[in-house]
Amino acid sequence: MKKRIFLIMLVMCIISIFSFGAQAETTDRPEANVPDDGDEPFTLEAPQNLTAELKYDQDNIPYFEIKLDIPQSVKDIDAKLIEDSEYFKGKSCEPIEIQVDYKYADYDWNEGPSLYWSTSISVEDFLWNGVYEYRPFEEIDDAGAVNIKEEVYSFRAYFYSLWGYEGDWINFRVVSNYSNIATVGNTAYYSGASDWATAELDKAVKYGLITSSIRDKMSEPITREEFAELAVLLYQKTTEKTAQPESPNPFTDTSNPEVLKAYKLGIVTGVGNNKFDPKALTNREQVATMLSRAIRVMVPDADFSTEGAPSFSDEKDISDWALEHVKYMSKIGVIKGSEGKFMPKAVTTAEIASGYATTTCEQATLMAVRIYEKFKAE
Repeated sequence: MKKRIFLIMLVMCIISIFSFGAQAETTDRPEANVPDDGDEPFTLEAPQNLTAELKYDQDNIPYFEIKLDIPQSVKDIDAKLIEDSEYFKGKSCEPIEIQVDYKYADYDWNEGPSLYWSTSISVEDFLWNGVYEYRPFEEIDDAGAVNIKEEVYSFRAYFYSLWGYEGDWINFRVVSNYSNIATVGNTAYYSGASDWATAELDKAVKYGLITSSIRDKMSEPITREEFAELAVLLYQKTTEKTAQPESPNPFTDTSNPEVLKAYKLGIVTGVGNNKFDPKALTNREQVATMLSRAIRVMVPDADFSTEGAPSFSDEKDISDWALEHVKYMSKIGVIKGSEGKFMPKAVTTAEIASGYATTTCEQATLMAVRIYEKFKAE
């Protein structure tokens, strides 16, 4: 009984700390309570790929759908603790919880309009539900309460487990590092875009098709790594499935989980010698090929014939491995040529120096929008 009462009091103290914004400063690691000798029962990897999406329920009340990836090591530890709280010899540990921190506008973390005084969910429940729903308020008053679309909500998460020595107080806490920060709201979802691209980029915001790595550099060339991230996001948004990374990692020059997901889906390949070359810029034939592969994974029963596709005067410059993909993508109107040319890649020294045939972040995003609109309902 004494142990249970203390545990309840400890949890209440922890929750109250988070509720009143004691974590105003973002650090690489949440505050943990550890023994003086650092004798923790285990360590926890951080949540990965956290996303937040604004949605509306049947009463038109807005809420945020929070998703994240739980590392297998965390799942394994949690399963052991659910089965036996004293799995780690000499210690008693609670199952792992996910703490979701929220931040409204320029408030400190865990401050601002919110329905909740506690924003946590057990790993077991999250795995069962697949999402965590965060509601900024229960209902909208006559004045409209907070207009979420004109404000900014940010979210981050971490794992924690309460523990203590066997037969003693449960008064310690193992914590992971924070996840990435996901921001939702406001129309400032991107910057550096060309005027001609904004209409479709606004669609990309609506569809959730802008990745964090390119949102502030829209008119700059996109790298292979950034394009892989975009392709995976397109796949997940279109199919409503969660991609899994290839394991073990086939590359020695990147550990980006989005690249490994794109590789496992068959959207991207390496460049040889166990390299992916993540920072290399893409050219138009590579983009056409990767997007064509993505479509084939998303809608494998679609018609992929190239009959009726346009011909290009520079078709001789298109690599053999890319030709069918270029033809298909131009046929469905996702990647178009200009003045009878496709401009697949730089061939001459001058073209290489000028950045000829590279694809910008905004161009790549617009292609993803067109594919999403064409295949989402299929």
